[in-house]
Amino acid sequence: WGELTQSIGMAAMKNPDEVGAASVDYLMYSGYVTLAYFWLRMAVVAQEKLAQGDDDGFHQAKLVTCAFYFQRILPRTEAHRLAMSAGSASTMQLAEEHFAF
Repeated sequence: WGELTQSIGMAAMKNPDEVGAASVDYLMYSGYVTLAYFWLRMAVVAQEKLAQGDDDGFHQAKLVTCAFYFQRILPRTEAHRLAMSAGSASTMQLAEEHFAF
């Protein structure tokens, strides 16, 4: 995440359009990563509760949902990373007067 941020920042020093072109994907990427962090925190608590014998199904469901998130949702960050790394050329290519079409 830090390297990605730095890469966008370095590109923006040469071309300020890079920030705008990467912005939506950067926010999506950040949201997915932040949610992954919280799922890990929940998984740690769920594992502790299960180790203490608290087995009402709730904590097991947390672990299963966490695994789902990491296997099925978090990989979407790769698409956002690739889009951010593509640069601003295709985003900024359309002439202003063509937005009326």
